Amino acid sequence: MSHETASLIMMCGLPASGKTTTATRLHARLGGVLIRSCDIYEQMGIIVSEWVLRTKGFTVNIAEYDQLRDAAYVRMGRQVDEALAAGTQLVIVDFAHPDMAKRRALYAIGLNRRVDPVVVLCQCDDFEEVRRRFSARRGREAEPQHEASDLSVFHDIRRRWQNPVTDVLADGSRPTIVMYDTVSGGLKPIHIRAPAIADRICAALKEGPYTAPSS
Repeated sequence: MSHETASLIMMCGLPASGKTTTATRLHARLGGVLIRSCDIYEQMGIIVSEWVLRTKGFTVNIAEYDQLRDAAYVRMGRQVDEALAAGTQLVIVDFAHPDMAKRRALYAIGLNRRVDPVVVLCQCDDFEEVRRRFSARRGREAEPQHEASDLSVFHDIRRRWQNPVTDVLADGSRPTIVMYDTVSGGLKPIHIRAPAIADRICAALKEGPYTAPSS
C-alpha cells in the first residue's frame, strides 16, 4: 500500500478530555494501529501514581519525570515511524501532545513519510465533569488507561498547554484539525488539508459512543 493513502491521526487534549475513549472508538470503527501513551508508559515502567507522590503533585523535583515523559514521546515517535514505513494505512496516536514541540516532532515524522497528520482535539470545558472523570478512575489505577486518577496530572499538563489551532507545518500550511467536544458531542473541522480522513473521523464519531462487544 502506498504511503500517499495512509493517515496519521493525532489525539490531543488535556487529561480527562476523552482522548483515550475517542481513540478507542476511532480504532474500532476505522481500524489501523493504535499507539497509546498508557501502553508505552507501562512498557517503560512509568507509574504515574508513584510520580504524583514523588513530585508532590508535580510541584517539586519534576525534572526526572519530564525526562521520562520526553523519552516516552521519543519511543512513540519510533513506533509511529516504523508503522508508517511498513505501509500501515492508518495510525492513531493517543498521547496528550500538549505543547507545540511534541506535536512538531510527530508532524515531521508524518510528512517525512508523505502522510498528512490530522489532529483530533478533544475538549471538556466543564471542570466539574473533569473532576467526575478523574473520580471514576480511582481504584482502577492498575488498568493502564485509568492510571492517572489524581487531578494534579490535569494541572501538570494544563500548565504546558499550547493550543494546536495555531500550529504551522514545515511547508507553511496548517494541519487538519477536528475539534471534538466530548461532553456535547459537537464536531468542528478546521484547516482542512486532508478532507477524506477528516470526513471519516467525523462520521465515526457521529455514530455515537463506542460500546465494546460482549465476550
